[in-house]
Amino acid sequence: MTVDAHAHLTVDDPRYPTAPLRGTLEPGVLDAPVTAERLLSMMDEQGVSHAVAVQRAHVFGYDNSYVLDSARRHRARLAAVCVLDADRPEAAEHATKLAAAGAVAMRFTTPNGTPDGGQSGTGWFAGDHAARVWARAADLGLSLCLHLYRWNRTESLAALGPMMRRFPDVDVVVDHAASVDLPSGAGAEDLLRLADLPRLHVKVTTLNGVRLRRQAADPASLVAWLVSRFGARRVLWGSDITQTRLPYPEMAELARASVRTLPEPDAHAVLRGTALALYFAGASTPDP
Repeated sequence: MTVDAHAHLTVDDPRYPTAPLRGTLEPGVLDAPVTAERLLSMMDEQGVSHAVAVQRAHVFGYDNSYVLDSARRHRARLAAVCVLDADRPEAAEHATKLAAAGAVAMRFTTPNGTPDGGQSGTGWFAGDHAARVWARAADLGLSLCLHLYRWNRTESLAALGPMMRRFPDVDVVVDHAASVDLPSGAGAEDLLRLADLPRLHVKVTTLNGVRLRRQAADPASLVAWLVSRFGARRVLWGSDITQTRLPYPEMAELARASVRTLPEPDAHAVLRGTALALYFAGASTPDP
C-alpha cells in the first residue's frame, strides 16, 4: 500500500468559495473537481491507503476550510496540510487555530509567485513573524512544508538552513524536491548543503517525474539520488493531483516506477513509511 503525501483537493461548492492567491483561476481548474470522496475512490483503485490533503492556495487562497473538513470526515485516511500567510503578525495564532481544527502541518509559499517569477525575499517563511510560526509548530508538534520555485530556490534554501538550526525540533518537508533538475543538476548543490539536517525531508512528486520524462530522463534516477543523499526515511512521494494534469492511475504507476531500482525497504519508506511517520502518527507501517 502507498501513501499519497501531496494531494490537492478541489470542490465546486458555494460553501468553499475560490480565492486564488494570484487573483485569477486557471482555466478549467474546477471542471472536474477532485473532492475528498472522489480521491478516496481513486486511491482504492490504486492501492493507496492514506493521503495528505494539501491546501491548493492558487484556488482557495488561505481559506483552508475544505481540506480541514475533508480530513475531519475521513480522519482515518486523510490528513490536512494548511497554507497560511506567515509574514503577518497574527500568523502564529492562525497556525494555532488551524492545528486545533485538525491540521497536521503548515505550508509556506511565496504570495503571488508563479513559475515565471515573483517577489524576492524570504520573509514569507524566515522573517520575524514566520519565526513565531516555527516556534508554535515546535510547541504543537506540527511539521512544515516549503514550496519553492526555480527562481527563488537558491535564496530560499540558503535561508532554510539557519531556520532549521534555530528550530531543531521541527520537521520540514521541501516540496517537489526543490525543483532540482536532473540530469543537469541545477539546484542540487543548494539542496545538498542541507543534507546534514536530520529533520529535513524531501518530497518528490508527479511534477518531478513528468519534467524528467520530458527530458528523456528516468524519474527513478532522481529518487535514487535523493535516497543516496538523504536516506529513504527522509524521502516521500506525492501525486500533486489537480495541479499536475495526469490521470491518477498514471501517477500511481509513475510512483512505482520511480522506486523500482531501490531495495524493497527503501522503496517502502519512500512510498509509505516516511509519510506515515510525518502525518499519520500511530498508523501501521509493517516492514515489507
